[in-house]
Amino acid sequence: MTPNALILSGVQGDTRRYRCFHLFEQLCLEDIPCSFTHITSKFVTLSVRKAKFLILQRVTWDACVANLIKEACSQNAIILADLDDLIFLRDSFQWIDSPDFSDPIRAKLYQENLERNRITLEHCDGFIVSTGFLAEQLSSFGKPVWVHRNAFSLEMFACAQEVLFSRSFREDKVILGYASGTPTHDRDFQLIQPVLKELLEEYPHVHLHLIGHVSKKVHWGSASSKVHYLDFVPWRKLPHLLAQFSINLAPLRLDNPFSQSKSEIKYVESALVKVPTIASPTDAFRYAIRHGENGFLADSPEEWESCLRALIENSALRKAMAETAYLDVLERYSPWVRADEAIQLLNTVIATLRPDWQKFPHKRLSPISKPQNYRYLWINLEIEKHPTLLERGLYTLRARGISTLLKEIWIFLRRALSLIIPFR
Repeated sequence: MTPNALILSGVQGDTRRYRCFHLFEQLCLEDIPCSFTHITSKFVTLSVRKAKFLILQRVTWDACVANLIKEACSQNAIILADLDDLIFLRDSFQWIDSPDFSDPIRAKLYQENLERNRITLEHCDGFIVSTGFLAEQLSSFGKPVWVHRNAFSLEMFACAQEVLFSRSFREDKVILGYASGTPTHDRDFQLIQPVLKELLEEYPHVHLHLIGHVSKKVHWGSASSKVHYLDFVPWRKLPHLLAQFSINLAPLRLDNPFSQSKSEIKYVESALVKVPTIASPTDAFRYAIRHGENGFLADSPEEWESCLRALIENSALRKAMAETAYLDVLERYSPWVRADEAIQLLNTVIATLRPDWQKFPHKRLSPISKPQNYRYLWINLEIEKHPTLLERGLYTLRARGISTLLKEIWIFLRRALSLIIPFR
């Protein structure tokens, strides 16, 4: 009998989408018995009892998690932790540039959660991670680690196809673009801001679009009228904004392990709408980008300037590189390719940890040209809305007590008030 898999998430947002929902879709494409749920679900214990393969996606240790892992162990289930960020090292806190941490309560709770994340890892049989860098960071646990890289979903593919069908190029403008999903990348962006300012002032037809959580406390001088700040948008609308870019920018600090742990998803998202990327040469971007073919890698201000000038001045190069990147992500980052890799990975896990188990059957999927035919696999908006604030609060009260709940309520209120009253 084929063992069934359960993906149990402890978070929301893009990380759940890429690491939970996308993996679920990949396994479903291979007809593997699979389900997903959130740690706050009232039926979570029942789901764990049915699973022989338990994948904990960013699940922080608490009383409820302890009971669930005990239940899984009693069923002789394989327990894996899935990670796409450096959220388990005690030193991680010092590398995160978050305005949240000006609040001592938030800072202390985050550090406590780092310790709790480590406890969860200690109770797992092995780990699945999104990058080779993260795999190296987990070596101290002495447990097997497998890399399963982020990929796009069928719905992302459908959104991109829609954008490409209706897209029109503007030859009179070159738009440099940077999209930030969290307010933790200001220092990364500072790496290239002086170069961008210089080029904006030099080239009349070059503009800059900044999407999402990007600091507006930046001096652009005479180029300020060419810098356009766009609000953060839901992921389904992001392709429409990315498609307006001529060049996608993905700077990351190489001296910051937290930045080094990031995946190459910015390259994938922009390539899907045929936009070339210039990125810092982190472990993940070096894996994704072949310099000069499907993108550029830039390690210094001088290299950033050189790569930017090459693409700004040569529209044919931009289009050729964008087309190469598009074909590359279809070949290496598609759901059908990643599904094939997921089955191989899980069968390797079985061979390593439970060699007496039956392995998962392998379908070897063909490329999918019409993702709309798989709408039944798409995660709907109602699922994405859960857990609600109330559901999360009730779970915290049950799993970690009133003290932690009060801290979380304070953090929520402080974030809301910060939109009105600036905190120092």
